[in-house]
Amino acid sequence: MRLTRLCSVALLTIFFPFSAAYAQTVQVTLRDGSIQPGTIQSTRGQEVHVLVQNRGLNVHNFVLPAFYVFTQNLQPGQRVDVRFTPDKTGAFQYYSDKSGVPEPGMFGTIQVR
Repeated sequence: MRLTRLCSVALLTIFFPFSAAYAQTVQVTLRDGSIQPGTIQSTRGQEVHVLVQNRGLNVHNFVLPAFYVFTQNLQPGQRVDVRFTPDKTGAFQYYSDKSGVPEPGMFGTIQVR
């Protein structure tokens, strides 16, 4: 019985690697003048699933250029799901922009270790 469990764990590890099986999920809320959370902690090589929702009264988007994440413009109340896997470590800024210019107060940092 113990050998059966050990074999099951080994097969799961082979067919479902740790980073793919356990994506980090983060809720990001866009409001007029702010993004919550202001900081996201992540791990290099682990998929990040970002649930972005615009709770402001104006159009906003979510931009994380270090990992080529650029959402469409979201109308008030709209949401979008984004997935990416950080391939480098460090601190990287995310923000909402209008015409390529970050909006005042609408930025945060993802810290990848």
